[in-house]
Amino acid sequence: MFKLEKEMIPVLKKHLSVKYQTEYFIDEFDSGNGIADLVFTTEKLNNNQKEQLDYELMYIVLKYFNRKNKRIEVKKLFKDTFLTKKQTYRLINHLLENDILEFIDEENYYIKQKYSPPIKKIISIEAKLFDWKGGFHQALRYKAYSHKSYLAISKEFAHRVDRGLLKEHNIGLIIVSPEKINFSINIINEEPSNSVAHAYLSEKLAYSLSI
Repeated sequence: MFKLEKEMIPVLKKHLSVKYQTEYFIDEFDSGNGIADLVFTTEKLNNNQKEQLDYELMYIVLKYFNRKNKRIEVKKLFKDTFLTKKQTYRLINHLLENDILEFIDEENYYIKQKYSPPIKKIISIEAKLFDWKGGFHQALRYKAYSHKSYLAISKEFAHRVDRGLLKEHNIGLIIVSPEKINFSINIINEEPSNSVAHAYLSEKLAYSLSI
């Protein structure tokens, strides 16, 4: 059986890639709220962004650029947010480059299309040899940005897991042995609990996968 948690990751990737027909995996994904052992998506990537927005700018995008055909006045945006003039125009240029904004004049733009995260579905996994409680709490945090969050545990310690607790919080359970994985608890797809975190980390994941 496994001696180290990291030995479980290649086994997970091997079988998940077949089950979900995907190659889009990132190990040790730092979300700012814990480091997930494995994060993946089942989508085909189509990310042409030249740079990634930081968390604060993503908050502004979701709050102020959330309606198609809405008129954006630069002076009002500058007044209503914490952004400096330089940051404001950096954000505007970013949205112009990504075909979200359209130019009217130097002080006015309109929203051509709503911002949409480059990756719509994120699945996170926390792998543990035996510490299922620690893994559960970490998997719970990943629900802020993930549509599904799983605890993966070595088969020899799977009997310790409180399955009722995982089901109550919609955390999936994957039992891992050297030759296979088993989805012991299947879960429903949920919207991430933090839309800003999801959008920000969706960009981070897409950017990391497209390098």
